[in-house]
Amino acid sequence: MESQNYLGPFEGFADQLRDEFQQYGTVINFSKHDNPFDADLVMDWFYIIQSVKVKVYDINFKTNREQTLYLLSRGDMYDVVPLLDKQEHNLATEVLEAGSAIRFPLYKVREWIRAFPKFELLIYQYVAKQMRQVEELALDLSLLETKERLLKLLLHNFESIENRGVNLLSKLSHAEIASLIGTVRHIIDRHLKSLKSEGVLESGKGKKVEISNLAKLLKLLDESS
Repeated sequence: MESQNYLGPFEGFADQLRDEFQQYGTVINFSKHDNPFDADLVMDWFYIIQSVKVKVYDINFKTNREQTLYLLSRGDMYDVVPLLDKQEHNLATEVLEAGSAIRFPLYKVREWIRAFPKFELLIYQYVAKQMRQVEELALDLSLLETKERLLKLLLHNFESIENRGVNLLSKLSHAEIASLIGTVRHIIDRHLKSLKSEGVLESGKGKKVEISNLAKLLKLLDESS
């Protein structure tokens, strides 16, 4: 693995661990619509996302409804579940935007957890972040109306752009956005059209979803809570 590859939250680690990253890491490129992290693969390999955008989701084949649990992007890791419990994790994955990830043998990552306390702490902090995210999703699906869930998603994406330089919603179809908040495309179409007419979002056609008035968005969120 080349030394200039992005290592996400592990960028600042000591030379010894960085040397092992270089020795054991392999850059893997993915194309759009690939299934990058098959359940069998993640029993043997661990990934740090460099540039690829991946949705992690489940689907009900009887109703054809799907729910996205995570959007993985630059700096994310997959899959911490079999890393920690050594059990299969049967979720579906799909590449939404082509790019790359660094792959490491899972046994080496477990060795690093035991040998480097700071590495162990980062892994557990990441697990906690994912737990909070799924907890928030479950509560939002149960307690909030669709428009409020959409407003929260738009605000979260704005914060991701500001803090990480990552636009999670870039190039996503309205159907993909709907899957993130547990609804369907035609409802998202209606709400996005309404938010554009209210001046919250930039008007225009296509997949671009961009906030034009953050103050209005925050006011709508406050009024709906």
